[in-house]
Amino acid sequence: SGRKKTELAPHIRQMMYGFGDVRNPLPETVTLMEELVREYVHEIVSEALKISKKGRLNPEDLVFLIRHDSKKYLRVDELLRKYQEIKKAR
Repeated sequence: SGRKKTELAPHIRQMMYGFGDVRNPLPETVTLMEELVREYVHEIVSEALKISKKGRLNPEDLVFLIRHDSKKYLRVDELLRKYQEIKKAR
């Protein structure tokens, strides 16, 4: 698509292994997972931008979108709290 892609494959490969896949999954499988991740991120960011104020994305917009998915909501809440703790410690 003409756009420069970041290299997510090593991270995806590690996550797949962490979730029970083989240590070195097929490159096609990693590529498919990367495409799915990119598609999901694109969709959620697009939705968040629709509800954001002045087209500026902030964490609250993303939290609002996942508020009914308790698993995601709790994880995001935990990560945001840890982020604030790290920010304070600096």
